[in-house]
Amino acid sequence: MAIMHPTIISENNKPGSEVKFFKACRDQLSDKYHVFYSLRWYTTRDGLREDSECDFLIFNPDYGFLCVEVKGGTGITVDGDKWHLDDYDDGRMLKESPYKQAEKSMRYFKDYYEEELEMRFSGIYGCAVAFPNYVVLSPITPESPLEITVDLRSLGNLQKRIVEIFRYFRGKHVGTTSFFAPDSQKKFIELVNKRIALSICAGALIQDKERELLEINRTQDTVIDLLSHYPKAFIIGGAGTGKTWIGLKKVKRCLLSDGHALYLCSNRTLAETFGRMISSDKADCLTVDMLAEKIIGDRAVTAPVHNGIREYSSLLDNVPENQKYDLVVVDEAQDFSEDWAFCANLVLKDTGSLYVFYDESQNIYNRSFGDKFFIDIPPFVLRYNIRNTANIYKCTQETTNLGLDTVANQVEGVEPDRRKFTRSAQVVAFIDSVVNKLVNREGVMPDKIVILSNVGKLDSVLSDIDTLGGQPITTLSLDEHTICYKTVEEFKGLESDIVIFINHTYKNEPQNEIKKAMLYTAMTRARFYLYSIDYEKNL
Repeated sequence: MAIMHPTIISENNKPGSEVKFFKACRDQLSDKYHVFYSLRWYTTRDGLREDSECDFLIFNPDYGFLCVEVKGGTGITVDGDKWHLDDYDDGRMLKESPYKQAEKSMRYFKDYYEEELEMRFSGIYGCAVAFPNYVVLSPITPESPLEITVDLRSLGNLQKRIVEIFRYFRGKHVGTTSFFAPDSQKKFIELVNKRIALSICAGALIQDKERELLEINRTQDTVIDLLSHYPKAFIIGGAGTGKTWIGLKKVKRCLLSDGHALYLCSNRTLAETFGRMISSDKADCLTVDMLAEKIIGDRAVTAPVHNGIREYSSLLDNVPENQKYDLVVVDEAQDFSEDWAFCANLVLKDTGSLYVFYDESQNIYNRSFGDKFFIDIPPFVLRYNIRNTANIYKCTQETTNLGLDTVANQVEGVEPDRRKFTRSAQVVAFIDSVVNKLVNREGVMPDKIVILSNVGKLDSVLSDIDTLGGQPITTLSLDEHTICYKTVEEFKGLESDIVIFINHTYKNEPQNEIKKAMLYTAMTRARFYLYSIDYEKNL
Protein backbone atom coordinates (compact mmCIF):
# COMPACT_ATOMS: atom_id res chain seq x y z
CA MET A 1 0.00 0.00 0.00
CA ALA A 2 1.16 3.52 -0.77
CA ILE A 3 2.10 5.96 1.99
CA MET A 4 -0.72 8.49 1.95
CA HIS A 5 -0.56 12.11 3.10
CA PRO A 6 -2.98 12.45 4.84
CA THR A 7 -3.55 8.82 5.76
CA ILE A 8 -7.34 9.11 5.43
CA ILE A 9 -9.82 11.60 4.01
CA SER A 10 -13.50 12.09 4.76
CA GLU A 11 -15.80 10.81 2.03
CA ASN A 12 -18.60 13.17 3.10
CA ASN A 13 -17.02 16.43 2.02
CA LYS A 14 -14.73 15.44 -0.86
CA PRO A 15 -15.62 14.97 -4.55
CA GLY A 16 -16.43 11.34 -5.25
CA SER A 17 -13.93 11.20 -8.11
CA GLU A 18 -11.10 12.32 -5.81
CA VAL A 19 -12.09 9.79 -3.14
CA LYS A 20 -12.09 7.05 -5.80
CA PHE A 21 -8.62 8.05 -7.03
CA PHE A 22 -7.33 8.36 -3.44
CA LYS A 23 -8.42 4.79 -2.68
CA ALA A 24 -6.92 3.49 -5.92
CA CYS A 25 -3.57 5.08 -5.07
CA ARG A 26 -3.68 3.79 -1.51
CA ASP A 27 -4.65 0.22 -2.39
CA GLN A 28 -2.77 -0.36 -5.66
CA LEU A 29 0.50 1.54 -5.44
CA SER A 30 3.37 -0.09 -3.56
CA ASP A 31 4.86 1.25 -0.35
CA LYS A 32 7.60 2.92 -2.40
CA TYR A 33 5.07 5.57 -3.37
CA HIS A 34 4.25 8.68 -1.36
CA VAL A 35 0.92 10.20 -2.42
CA PHE A 36 0.05 13.73 -1.30
CA TYR A 37 -3.56 14.90 -1.59
CA SER A 38 -4.83 18.47 -2.09
CA LEU A 39 -1.69 20.60 -2.17
CA ARG A 40 -2.31 24.36 -2.20
CA TRP A 41 0.28 26.53 -3.89
CA TYR A 42 0.44 29.99 -5.36
CA THR A 43 2.24 32.20 -7.83
CA THR A 44 2.55 35.96 -8.08
CA ARG A 45 1.43 37.52 -11.34
CA ASP A 46 1.67 41.27 -11.96
CA GLY A 47 2.20 41.76 -8.24
CA LEU A 48 -0.97 39.86 -7.32
CA ARG A 49 -1.12 36.51 -5.55
CA GLU A 50 -2.83 33.78 -7.56
CA ASP A 51 -3.80 30.69 -5.56
CA SER A 52 -3.93 27.24 -7.10
CA GLU A 53 -4.07 23.59 -6.11
CA CYS A 54 -2.65 20.22 -7.11
CA ASP A 55 -5.16 17.41 -6.52
CA PHE A 56 -2.51 14.68 -6.17
CA LEU A 57 1.27 14.62 -6.16
CA ILE A 58 2.67 11.09 -6.59
CA PHE A 59 6.32 10.54 -5.67
CA ASN A 60 8.37 7.41 -6.41
CA PRO A 61 12.11 7.45 -5.56
CA ASP A 62 12.87 5.26 -8.58
CA TYR A 63 11.47 7.92 -10.91
CA GLY A 64 10.43 11.31 -9.55
CA PHE A 65 7.04 12.93 -9.18
CA LEU A 66 3.78 13.40 -11.09
CA CYS A 67 1.12 16.04 -10.50
CA VAL A 68 -2.35 14.67 -11.22
CA GLU A 69 -5.60 16.58 -11.70
CA VAL A 70 -8.77 14.56 -11.12
CA LYS A 71 -12.09 15.35 -12.79
CA GLY A 72 -15.42 13.68 -12.10
CA GLY A 73 -18.74 14.00 -13.88
CA THR A 74 -20.00 11.81 -16.69
CA GLY A 75 -17.87 13.27 -19.46
CA ILE A 76 -16.05 16.34 -20.65
CA THR A 77 -16.56 18.54 -23.75
CA VAL A 78 -14.35 21.23 -25.26
CA ASP A 79 -15.39 24.22 -27.36
CA GLY A 80 -12.33 26.16 -28.46
CA ASP A 81 -10.47 26.93 -25.21
CA LYS A 82 -13.53 26.36 -23.02
CA TRP A 83 -13.76 23.10 -21.07
CA HIS A 84 -17.11 21.90 -19.75
CA LEU A 85 -17.48 19.11 -17.20
CA ASP A 86 -20.64 17.17 -18.04
CA ASP A 87 -22.84 15.76 -15.31
CA TYR A 88 -26.40 14.71 -14.70
CA ASP A 89 -27.26 18.24 -13.57
CA ASP A 90 -25.59 19.83 -16.63
CA GLY A 91 -22.15 20.08 -14.97
CA ARG A 92 -20.02 23.18 -14.84
CA MET A 93 -17.52 25.26 -16.80
CA LEU A 94 -13.88 24.78 -15.86
CA LYS A 95 -11.52 27.73 -15.48
CA GLU A 96 -8.99 26.11 -17.81
CA SER A 97 -7.85 22.83 -19.27
CA PRO A 98 -7.11 20.31 -16.48
CA TYR A 99 -4.03 19.32 -18.49
CA LYS A 100 -2.74 22.90 -18.28
CA GLN A 101 -3.52 22.99 -14.57
CA ALA A 102 -1.61 19.74 -14.00
CA GLU A 103 1.33 21.10 -15.99
CA LYS A 104 1.35 24.31 -13.94
CA SER A 105 1.48 22.30 -10.73
CA MET A 106 4.28 20.16 -12.15
CA ARG A 107 6.39 23.19 -13.04
CA TYR A 108 5.67 24.85 -9.70
CA PHE A 109 6.91 21.91 -7.63
CA LYS A 110 10.00 21.42 -9.81
CA ASP A 111 10.88 25.12 -9.46
CA TYR A 112 10.02 25.05 -5.75
CA TYR A 113 12.45 22.17 -5.20
CA GLU A 114 15.26 23.89 -7.10
CA GLU A 115 14.72 27.25 -5.41
CA GLU A 116 14.44 25.91 -1.86
CA LEU A 117 17.35 23.47 -2.07
CA GLU A 118 19.42 25.47 -4.57
CA MET A 119 20.05 22.40 -6.67
CA ARG A 120 18.77 20.96 -9.93
CA PHE A 121 15.89 18.48 -9.79
CA SER A 122 17.47 15.51 -11.53
CA GLY A 123 14.52 13.11 -11.41
CA ILE A 124 11.56 12.67 -13.73
CA TYR A 125 8.79 15.23 -13.36
CA GLY A 126 5.49 14.98 -15.15
CA CYS A 127 1.75 15.53 -15.04
CA ALA A 128 -1.46 13.68 -15.81
CA VAL A 129 -5.24 14.01 -15.69
CA ALA A 130 -7.50 11.31 -14.25
CA PHE A 131 -11.14 10.67 -15.18
CA PRO A 132 -12.11 7.89 -12.76
CA ASN A 133 -15.78 7.71 -13.82
CA TYR A 134 -15.59 7.00 -17.56
CA VAL A 135 -13.47 5.77 -20.45
CA VAL A 136 -11.55 8.16 -22.71
CA LEU A 137 -11.05 6.49 -26.13
CA SER A 138 -9.24 9.28 -27.97
CA PRO A 139 -7.37 12.49 -27.09
CA ILE A 140 -9.82 15.19 -26.00
CA THR A 141 -7.63 17.83 -27.70
CA PRO A 142 -4.22 17.68 -29.41
CA GLU A 143 -2.74 19.05 -26.16
CA SER A 144 -4.22 16.23 -24.04
CA PRO A 145 -2.51 13.01 -25.16
CA LEU A 146 -3.78 9.63 -24.03
CA GLU A 147 -0.27 8.87 -22.74
CA ILE A 148 -0.91 11.17 -19.74
CA THR A 149 -4.60 10.33 -19.30
CA VAL A 150 -5.90 7.96 -16.61
CA ASP A 151 -9.47 6.76 -17.20
CA LEU A 152 -11.86 4.18 -15.76
CA ARG A 153 -10.09 1.32 -17.54
CA SER A 154 -6.55 2.16 -16.42
CA LEU A 155 -7.72 2.94 -12.89
CA GLY A 156 -8.04 -0.81 -12.35
CA ASN A 157 -4.29 -1.25 -12.95
CA LEU A 158 -3.08 2.08 -11.65
CA GLN A 159 0.52 1.23 -10.78
CA LYS A 160 1.19 0.02 -14.34
CA ARG A 161 -0.35 3.24 -15.69
CA ILE A 162 1.67 5.49 -13.38
CA VAL A 163 4.91 3.77 -14.40
CA GLU A 164 3.97 4.26 -18.08
CA ILE A 165 3.45 7.99 -17.46
CA PHE A 166 6.82 8.27 -15.70
CA ARG A 167 8.49 6.58 -18.67
CA TYR A 168 6.67 8.88 -21.09
CA PHE A 169 8.14 11.93 -19.36
CA ARG A 170 11.58 10.34 -19.06
CA GLY A 171 11.65 10.38 -22.84
CA LYS A 172 10.65 14.05 -22.90
CA HIS A 173 13.13 15.36 -20.30
CA VAL A 174 16.67 14.60 -21.41
CA GLY A 175 19.23 14.28 -18.62
CA THR A 176 16.92 13.00 -15.92
CA THR A 177 17.90 10.11 -13.69
CA SER A 178 15.76 7.25 -12.49
CA PHE A 179 16.86 7.00 -8.85
CA PHE A 180 16.79 9.28 -5.81
CA ALA A 181 19.39 8.79 -3.09
CA PRO A 182 17.84 8.32 0.38
CA ASP A 183 18.87 11.84 1.40
CA SER A 184 17.23 13.30 -1.72
CA GLN A 185 14.06 11.27 -1.08
CA LYS A 186 13.82 12.67 2.43
CA LYS A 187 14.44 16.22 1.23
CA PHE A 188 11.71 15.98 -1.39
CA ILE A 189 9.12 14.60 1.04
CA GLU A 190 10.02 17.21 3.66
CA LEU A 191 9.74 19.92 1.03
CA VAL A 192 6.21 18.90 0.10
CA ASN A 193 5.27 18.69 3.78
CA LYS A 194 6.71 22.18 4.20
CA ARG A 195 4.43 23.41 1.43
CA ILE A 196 1.45 21.85 3.26
CA ALA A 197 2.45 23.41 6.59
CA LEU A 198 2.88 26.86 5.06
CA SER A 199 -0.48 26.54 3.32
CA ILE A 200 -2.11 25.85 6.68
CA CYS A 201 -0.34 28.78 8.32
CA ALA A 202 -1.34 31.08 5.47
CA GLY A 203 -4.99 30.11 5.94
CA ALA A 204 -5.42 28.03 2.80
CA LEU A 205 -6.50 24.91 4.65
CA ILE A 206 -8.71 26.44 7.33
CA GLN A 207 -11.77 24.44 6.27
CA ASP A 208 -9.84 21.16 6.31
CA LYS A 209 -8.47 21.90 9.77
CA GLU A 210 -11.94 22.80 11.02
CA ARG A 211 -13.17 19.38 9.90
CA GLU A 212 -10.28 17.76 11.75
CA LEU A 213 -11.21 19.75 14.85
CA LEU A 214 -14.75 18.40 14.64
CA GLU A 215 -13.34 14.87 14.93
CA ILE A 216 -11.22 15.95 17.89
CA ASN A 217 -14.26 17.61 19.47
CA ARG A 218 -16.20 14.37 19.36
CA THR A 219 -13.38 12.51 21.12
CA GLN A 220 -13.02 15.19 23.77
CA ASP A 221 -16.77 15.27 24.39
CA THR A 222 -16.57 11.59 25.27
CA VAL A 223 -13.90 12.39 27.89
CA ILE A 224 -16.04 15.21 29.31
CA ASP A 225 -19.09 12.94 29.53
CA LEU A 226 -16.97 10.46 31.48
CA LEU A 227 -15.70 13.16 33.85
CA SER A 228 -19.27 14.22 34.67
CA HIS A 229 -19.49 11.12 36.90
CA TYR A 230 -16.54 12.33 38.99
CA PRO A 231 -16.91 15.61 40.96
CA LYS A 232 -13.12 15.76 41.42
CA ALA A 233 -10.48 14.36 39.10
CA PHE A 234 -6.92 14.66 37.83
CA ILE A 235 -6.38 14.66 34.06
CA ILE A 236 -2.77 14.21 32.96
CA GLY A 237 -1.29 14.27 29.50
CA GLY A 238 1.72 15.41 27.53
CA ALA A 239 1.92 18.67 25.65
CA GLY A 240 -0.69 19.01 22.94
CA THR A 241 -3.05 16.31 24.23
CA GLY A 242 -5.92 18.79 24.53
CA LYS A 243 -5.97 19.40 28.29
CA THR A 244 -6.71 23.12 28.02
CA TRP A 245 -9.46 22.56 25.43
CA ILE A 246 -11.19 19.99 27.62
CA GLY A 247 -11.02 22.50 30.47
CA LEU A 248 -12.54 25.12 28.18
CA LYS A 249 -15.44 22.84 27.33
CA LYS A 250 -16.03 22.00 30.98
CA VAL A 251 -16.32 25.71 31.75
CA LYS A 252 -18.74 26.26 28.84
CA ARG A 253 -20.94 23.37 30.00
CA CYS A 254 -21.01 24.84 33.49
CA LEU A 255 -22.14 28.19 32.09
CA LEU A 256 -24.90 26.54 30.08
CA SER A 257 -26.31 25.16 33.33
CA ASP A 258 -26.14 28.68 34.83
CA GLY A 259 -23.19 27.82 37.06
CA HIS A 260 -20.32 30.06 38.17
CA ALA A 261 -16.93 28.81 36.94
CA LEU A 262 -13.29 29.57 37.69
CA TYR A 263 -10.41 28.80 35.34
CA LEU A 264 -7.22 28.93 37.42
CA CYS A 265 -3.58 28.83 36.29
CA SER A 266 -0.25 30.47 37.12
CA ASN A 267 0.32 32.15 33.75
CA ARG A 268 -1.28 35.60 33.24
CA THR A 269 -1.05 35.42 29.43
CA LEU A 270 -2.84 32.05 29.45
CA ALA A 271 -5.52 33.33 31.85
CA GLU A 272 -6.14 36.40 29.67
CA THR A 273 -6.26 34.31 26.48
CA PHE A 274 -8.68 31.85 28.07
CA GLY A 275 -10.81 34.77 29.28
CA ARG A 276 -11.13 36.12 25.74
CA MET A 277 -12.27 32.68 24.53
CA ILE A 278 -14.91 32.38 27.29
CA SER A 279 -16.03 36.03 27.35
CA SER A 280 -18.66 35.62 30.07
CA ASP A 281 -19.31 37.45 33.33
CA LYS A 282 -20.24 34.08 34.87
CA ALA A 283 -16.69 32.79 34.46
CA ASP A 284 -13.46 34.11 35.97
CA CYS A 285 -10.16 33.29 34.26
CA LEU A 286 -7.41 34.12 36.73
CA THR A 287 -3.97 33.33 38.05
CA VAL A 288 -3.72 32.49 41.75
CA ASP A 289 -2.37 35.99 42.41
CA MET A 290 -5.27 37.56 40.50
CA LEU A 291 -7.75 35.38 42.41
CA ALA A 292 -6.37 36.54 45.77
CA GLU A 293 -6.52 40.18 44.68
CA LYS A 294 -10.13 39.72 43.54
CA ILE A 295 -11.26 38.23 46.87
CA ILE A 296 -9.19 40.06 49.51
CA GLY A 297 -8.00 43.11 47.59
CA ASP A 298 -4.94 44.93 48.96
CA ARG A 299 -4.52 42.35 51.72
CA ALA A 300 -3.08 40.00 49.07
CA VAL A 301 0.26 41.79 49.20
CA THR A 302 0.56 40.87 52.90
CA ALA A 303 0.60 37.15 52.09
CA PRO A 304 3.80 35.35 53.16
CA VAL A 305 6.32 34.48 50.44
CA HIS A 306 7.77 30.97 50.24
CA ASN A 307 10.13 29.73 47.53
CA GLY A 308 9.50 32.88 45.54
CA ILE A 309 5.67 32.76 45.48
CA ARG A 310 2.99 34.23 47.71
CA GLU A 311 0.93 31.79 49.78
CA TYR A 312 -2.69 32.81 50.29
CA SER A 313 -4.44 29.92 52.08
CA SER A 314 -4.28 31.63 55.49
CA LEU A 315 -6.03 34.69 54.03
CA LEU A 316 -8.67 32.75 52.08
CA ASP A 317 -9.92 30.46 54.85
CA ASN A 318 -13.23 32.34 55.20
CA VAL A 319 -14.31 32.98 51.61
CA PRO A 320 -18.03 33.97 51.54
CA GLU A 321 -20.29 31.40 49.89
CA ASN A 322 -21.40 33.92 47.25
CA GLN A 323 -17.77 34.23 46.10
CA LYS A 324 -17.25 30.51 45.70
CA TYR A 325 -17.54 28.56 42.45
CA ASP A 326 -19.62 25.68 41.14
CA LEU A 327 -16.66 24.59 39.01
CA VAL A 328 -12.93 25.12 39.37
CA VAL A 329 -10.67 24.08 36.48
CA VAL A 330 -6.97 24.16 37.32
CA ASP A 331 -4.73 24.20 34.26
CA GLU A 332 -0.95 23.68 34.16
CA ALA A 333 -1.20 22.38 37.74
CA GLN A 334 2.44 21.25 37.72
CA ASP A 335 3.18 24.96 38.32
CA PHE A 336 1.20 24.90 41.60
CA SER A 337 2.51 24.62 45.14
CA GLU A 338 0.68 22.82 47.94
CA ASP A 339 -0.65 26.16 49.19
CA TRP A 340 -2.05 27.11 45.79
CA ALA A 341 -3.70 23.71 45.44
CA PHE A 342 -5.34 24.19 48.84
CA CYS A 343 -6.60 27.63 47.72
CA ALA A 344 -8.42 25.99 44.79
CA ASN A 345 -10.44 23.98 47.32
CA LEU A 346 -11.10 27.01 49.52
CA VAL A 347 -12.95 28.81 46.71
CA LEU A 348 -14.96 25.72 45.65
CA LYS A 349 -18.55 25.21 46.82
CA ASP A 350 -19.21 22.09 48.88
CA THR A 351 -21.22 20.69 45.98
CA GLY A 352 -18.81 21.99 43.35
CA SER A 353 -16.56 20.15 40.89
CA LEU A 354 -12.78 20.38 40.68
CA TYR A 355 -10.76 19.22 37.65
CA VAL A 356 -6.98 19.45 37.70
CA PHE A 357 -4.94 19.23 34.47
CA TYR A 358 -1.17 18.81 34.50
CA ASP A 359 1.94 17.49 32.75
CA GLU A 360 5.02 16.72 34.83
CA SER A 361 7.20 17.00 31.71
CA GLN A 362 6.52 20.75 31.78
CA ASN A 363 7.43 21.27 35.44
CA ILE A 364 9.89 24.08 34.72
CA TYR A 365 9.59 25.54 38.25
CA ASN A 366 10.29 22.22 40.02
CA ARG A 367 7.18 22.59 42.22
CA SER A 368 4.89 20.02 43.80
CA PHE A 369 1.23 20.36 44.79
CA GLY A 370 1.47 17.28 47.01
CA ASP A 371 -1.96 16.03 48.11
CA LYS A 372 -3.54 19.45 48.70
CA PHE A 373 -6.07 19.10 45.88
CA PHE A 374 -7.59 16.31 48.03
CA ILE A 375 -8.26 14.04 45.07
CA ASP A 376 -7.92 10.36 45.90
CA ILE A 377 -8.78 8.58 42.64
CA PRO A 378 -6.11 7.76 40.00
CA PRO A 379 -5.73 10.31 37.20
CA PHE A 380 -7.36 10.03 33.79
CA VAL A 381 -4.66 9.88 31.10
CA LEU A 382 -4.68 11.63 27.72
CA ARG A 383 -2.21 9.87 25.45
CA TYR A 384 -2.61 11.29 21.94
CA ASN A 385 -0.97 14.51 20.83
CA ILE A 386 -3.38 16.54 18.70
CA ARG A 387 -1.43 19.79 18.46
CA ASN A 388 1.98 19.21 16.91
CA THR A 389 2.87 17.53 13.66
CA ALA A 390 4.46 14.12 14.15
CA ASN A 391 7.88 15.47 13.14
CA ILE A 392 7.82 18.22 15.76
CA TYR A 393 6.67 16.00 18.61
CA LYS A 394 9.03 13.12 17.82
CA CYS A 395 11.95 15.55 17.56
CA THR A 396 10.98 16.98 20.95
CA GLN A 397 10.88 13.52 22.51
CA GLU A 398 14.29 12.61 21.08
CA THR A 399 15.83 15.93 22.16
CA THR A 400 14.52 16.01 25.73
CA ASN A 401 13.66 12.38 26.52
CA LEU A 402 10.38 13.73 27.94
CA GLY A 403 6.75 13.13 27.00
CA LEU A 404 7.55 9.56 25.97
CA ASP A 405 4.14 8.26 27.09
CA THR A 406 2.38 10.54 24.63
CA VAL A 407 1.68 9.20 21.13
CA ALA A 408 2.50 11.53 18.24
CA ASN A 409 -0.36 12.07 15.81
CA GLN A 410 -0.40 10.81 12.21
CA VAL A 411 -0.07 14.22 10.56
CA GLU A 412 3.43 14.40 9.14
CA GLY A 413 5.08 17.75 8.84
CA VAL A 414 8.40 19.42 8.40
CA GLU A 415 11.44 18.45 10.41
CA PRO A 416 12.22 21.27 12.88
CA ASP A 417 14.90 23.60 11.56
CA ARG A 418 17.62 23.52 14.23
CA ARG A 419 20.55 25.96 14.18
CA LYS A 420 23.46 26.86 16.43
CA PHE A 421 25.07 30.31 16.39
CA THR A 422 27.78 31.98 18.43
CA ARG A 423 27.37 35.53 17.13
CA SER A 424 24.33 37.72 17.73
CA ALA A 425 24.42 39.10 14.18
CA GLN A 426 23.99 35.58 12.81
CA VAL A 427 20.88 35.01 14.92
CA VAL A 428 19.28 38.30 13.90
CA ALA A 429 20.07 37.82 10.21
CA PHE A 430 18.66 34.28 10.21
CA ILE A 431 15.40 35.22 11.96
CA ASP A 432 15.02 38.30 9.76
CA SER A 433 15.31 36.17 6.59
CA VAL A 434 12.89 33.56 7.95
CA VAL A 435 10.22 36.15 8.84
CA ASN A 436 10.67 37.98 5.55
CA LYS A 437 10.13 34.77 3.61
CA LEU A 438 7.16 33.59 5.67
CA VAL A 439 5.26 36.88 5.66
CA ASN A 440 6.26 38.58 2.42
CA ARG A 441 6.61 35.52 0.17
CA GLU A 442 4.36 32.88 1.68
CA GLY A 443 1.56 35.16 2.87
CA VAL A 444 1.66 34.03 6.51
CA MET A 445 0.05 36.55 8.86
CA PRO A 446 2.52 37.95 11.44
CA ASP A 447 0.32 36.84 14.36
CA LYS A 448 0.84 33.21 13.28
CA ILE A 449 4.50 33.59 14.26
CA VAL A 450 5.67 33.67 17.89
CA ILE A 451 9.24 34.13 19.06
CA LEU A 452 9.90 32.28 22.31
CA SER A 453 12.98 32.41 24.48
CA ASN A 454 14.31 31.33 27.84
CA VAL A 455 15.02 34.99 28.67
CA GLY A 456 13.03 38.22 28.37
CA LYS A 457 13.46 40.38 25.29
CA LEU A 458 15.56 43.04 27.06
CA ASP A 459 18.08 40.36 28.01
CA SER A 460 17.94 38.57 24.67
CA VAL A 461 19.84 38.71 21.41
CA LEU A 462 16.91 40.77 20.08
CA SER A 463 17.08 43.41 22.81
CA ASP A 464 17.70 46.28 20.37
CA ILE A 465 15.58 44.87 17.52
CA ASP A 466 12.13 46.39 16.91
CA THR A 467 11.32 44.80 13.55
CA LEU A 468 12.10 41.52 11.81
CA GLY A 469 11.47 40.94 8.12
CA GLY A 470 9.84 44.36 8.08
CA GLN A 471 7.34 43.30 10.78
CA PRO A 472 7.11 44.98 14.21
CA ILE A 473 7.73 42.92 17.35
CA THR A 474 5.60 43.19 20.48
CA THR A 475 5.95 41.70 23.95
CA LEU A 476 2.28 42.34 24.66
CA SER A 477 -0.77 40.37 23.46
CA LEU A 478 -1.01 38.70 20.07
CA ASP A 479 -1.97 41.04 17.25
CA GLU A 480 -2.51 40.25 13.58
CA HIS A 481 -0.10 42.98 12.51
CA THR A 482 2.81 42.09 14.79
CA ILE A 483 5.05 39.22 15.79
CA CYS A 484 4.86 38.43 19.49
CA TYR A 485 7.92 37.81 21.66
CA LYS A 486 7.29 35.83 24.85
CA THR A 487 9.31 33.90 27.37
CA VAL A 488 8.53 30.21 27.57
CA GLU A 489 6.96 30.75 31.01
CA GLU A 490 4.64 33.43 29.60
CA PHE A 491 3.51 31.16 26.77
CA LYS A 492 2.87 27.98 28.77
CA GLY A 493 -0.45 26.38 27.80
CA LEU A 494 -0.61 28.31 24.53
CA GLU A 495 0.32 27.44 20.94
CA SER A 496 1.20 29.03 17.62
CA ASP A 497 1.32 27.82 14.03
CA ILE A 498 4.98 28.83 13.76
CA VAL A 499 7.42 29.10 16.67
CA ILE A 500 10.94 30.51 16.54
CA PHE A 501 12.62 29.45 19.78
CA ILE A 502 15.85 31.16 20.85
CA ASN A 503 17.65 29.22 23.55
CA HIS A 504 20.31 31.45 25.12
CA THR A 505 23.07 29.20 26.46
CA TYR A 506 26.67 29.35 27.59
CA LYS A 507 29.51 27.14 26.39
CA ASN A 508 29.61 23.76 28.15
CA GLU A 509 26.53 24.69 30.16
CA PRO A 510 25.24 21.50 31.85
CA GLN A 511 21.78 20.19 31.00
CA ASN A 512 19.43 19.45 33.90
CA GLU A 513 15.81 18.34 34.27
CA ILE A 514 14.51 21.90 34.60
CA LYS A 515 16.23 22.97 31.38
CA LYS A 516 14.91 19.86 29.64
CA ALA A 517 11.38 20.75 30.79
CA MET A 518 11.87 24.29 29.48
CA LEU A 519 13.01 22.96 26.10
CA TYR A 520 10.14 20.44 25.95
CA THR A 521 7.62 23.17 26.73
CA ALA A 522 9.07 25.56 24.15
CA MET A 523 9.26 23.07 21.29
CA THR A 524 5.72 21.77 21.81
CA ARG A 525 4.19 25.23 21.44
CA ALA A 526 4.64 24.91 17.64
CA ARG A 527 1.78 23.37 15.71
CA PHE A 528 3.19 23.16 12.17
CA TYR A 529 6.61 24.77 11.97
CA LEU A 530 9.47 25.02 14.45
CA TYR A 531 12.76 26.86 14.26
CA SER A 532 14.99 26.06 17.24
CA ILE A 533 18.06 28.24 17.67
CA ASP A 534 20.82 27.64 20.21
CA TYR A 535 22.64 30.92 20.74
CA GLU A 536 25.82 30.17 22.64
CA LYS A 537 26.99 33.34 24.35
CA ASN A 538 30.45 34.00 25.75
CA LEU A 539 30.77 34.28 29.52
